[in-house]
Amino acid sequence: MDKNEASRKSRGPIRKESGVPKGTVKTSNVIFISLSCVLLGFALGVWLMNHLATRENAKTGDSERQIPQLKGMLQKNPNDLNALIALGNIYFDTHRPQEAVDAYSRALAIDPKNPDVRTDLGIMYRELRRFDEALDAFRRAAQDDPQHLNSRFNIGIVLEYDKGDFPGAIQAWEEFLKVAPAEDERVVMVLKEIEAMKKSLPKK
Repeated sequence: MDKNEASRKSRGPIRKESGVPKGTVKTSNVIFISLSCVLLGFALGVWLMNHLATRENAKTGDSERQIPQLKGMLQKNPNDLNALIALGNIYFDTHRPQEAVDAYSRALAIDPKNPDVRTDLGIMYRELRRFDEALDAFRRAAQDDPQHLNSRFNIGIVLEYDKGDFPGAIQAWEEFLKVAPAEDERVVMVLKEIEAMKKSLPKK
């Protein structure tokens, strides 16, 4: 028996309360506490989800309530460009792509060289799975504004993910990199995508 072991034994038994050593917790209490924490966490999670959903629904509801007003403005002036774009943006945000396409198309008939609206039109075409029309919209936007990053970026997205055209996507994203500033957060992603696609292509 070494000195340390004797010293430990000389302290005597741990004083017990209700049959449980002091400094410990009954197993039933542990289960109760754990279950309470789980239920509390679940309740907080449900509350947070409902809270966020309520805020999002309120935001969507506010947007939806603007639609009759914008339509009224367009009845008075069918060529109200701002109203058409605003209407298209609401349809965009509320996931009504065909109605967004209609509004954006009318806006572009008035202002055909607006690359932002044409890019949003392309995104709605993509949501409708009309990929060729989406590409046409993005390419036209990039043609009208060669420095327009979003349209160039989206060309690569459609070519790689929707059309499976890796050589075309590589070329499109290399064009994107020529005009994108180094601090653009998409640059790193695009470089990785280009590298991955090049590795997947058959070697010549």
